[in-house]
Amino acid sequence: MGEICLKDWRRGSMRLFIIILGLSLIFGAHAVAQIEELTVREVSQGNYVHIGRFPPASSDNHADVANIGFIVGEECVLVIDAGNTIDIGGRLREAVASVTDRPICAIAVTHVHPDHLLGINAFTDLPGLAIYGHHRLPKQIQRRSRYYLENLRDTFELESTQRYRIETDNFTLVDGVFELDLGNRIVQLRAWGPAHTDHDLTVWDVRTRTFWSGDLVFSEHVPILDSNIRGFSKVLDELFEIDPDYYVVGHGSLDPPWESLVAKQKYYLSVLMDETRHALRHNQSLIDAVNEVGWSERDKWINFDKYHRRNVTTSFTDLEWED
Repeated sequence: MGEICLKDWRRGSMRLFIIILGLSLIFGAHAVAQIEELTVREVSQGNYVHIGRFPPASSDNHADVANIGFIVGEECVLVIDAGNTIDIGGRLREAVASVTDRPICAIAVTHVHPDHLLGINAFTDLPGLAIYGHHRLPKQIQRRSRYYLENLRDTFELESTQRYRIETDNFTLVDGVFELDLGNRIVQLRAWGPAHTDHDLTVWDVRTRTFWSGDLVFSEHVPILDSNIRGFSKVLDELFEIDPDYYVVGHGSLDPPWESLVAKQKYYLSVLMDETRHALRHNQSLIDAVNEVGWSERDKWINFDKYHRRNVTTSFTDLEWED
């Protein structure tokens, strides 16, 4: 288990820096409509969250579709995810300043998906900033970043975007559990095995027992599978046992009891696995499977029609190689 204290941060020994060249968008006749204010609420002492709207990102919701936020220590602030655009990231930075005059010393990126990542350039000018991610995160940034930026350009009908580059050589990469001291406030960053993605990172505030799950857990919105369904199911078993006093999920409300959220998602994945295995045993084609597997769950989730077929496809291609 690693540990870093504020003094180490100030010395710069753990300094991280992302250089994103050209992630600033060149706006012409069309531009991303700016959000007037990013509202945050304190879910537990020192833990602040902005509740995003539901995916997908669009011009109507300003691409503000993820739950993002920050934890305030006595010395400095940890930001958890930076949103989908530089504007959202900038508004989150303003929200931090509205709550505390303590500096932002670190950002934890829960995974590569753009609604959690692309706003990070709003913070990279901060002196001594450290950016933490799963040890497999850099590979995924390199693979996906160009597509994500092109999709953002198309969503908002931008005239052009400059090419960008992400330097990952100086990331602090988490493999296992890593402890970060924000000043009389220890937070634990944990890297998980394949689940929602193959590089999910969570944050645990020890003092308040507040758990930031990223997209390992969804509330109301259908879970999205971008990795291994068997691994995702096993991770949910572990998450069920965490029993936090407070939580922040990647999408949706924070009102249901933790156990019911995890159990509901676990059941959805179990239906997906069982019916996909049945389809494979009976030599059913992928085309047929995506229209038949798991549809009994349709009325239980928001955006089911948009994302469920993708989940079936991912499950099918995973489980067809199962022994």
